[in-house]
Amino acid sequence: MENSRTPAHPFRVLADTIAAKVQRGDLKPGDQIPSVRALSKEYGVTTATAQKAVRLLTDDGYVTTVQGLGIFVADRASDASTDRPVGLQDVMRELDRLQQAVTALDQRVQRLEGSD
Repeated sequence: MENSRTPAHPFRVLADTIAAKVQRGDLKPGDQIPSVRALSKEYGVTTATAQKAVRLLTDDGYVTTVQGLGIFVADRASDASTDRPVGLQDVMRELDRLQQAVTALDQRVQRLEGSD
């Protein structure tokens, strides 16, 4: 006889936890979530479990992964209407925007350090 109160698989618990944060608005579209390795440390699971949770979140449309950049909360409303994957041009535009922001921050830090 199978126990109907068996605990959920750890990957599902982790995926449900992150999905709940997205649904509550704690994580917003475009927010980066921790890497698989960081998730495994934070939640005390193996990296394989964290990877499986991220795969489930991706399949369910909660996150999208960008190779070399990270895991980001998906814009579920726009994904549902366009159903198009993130293209290289989108990634390059975002990378340019981030590089400009880092340059601006670096300049501000240099000014602040120079005023000591």
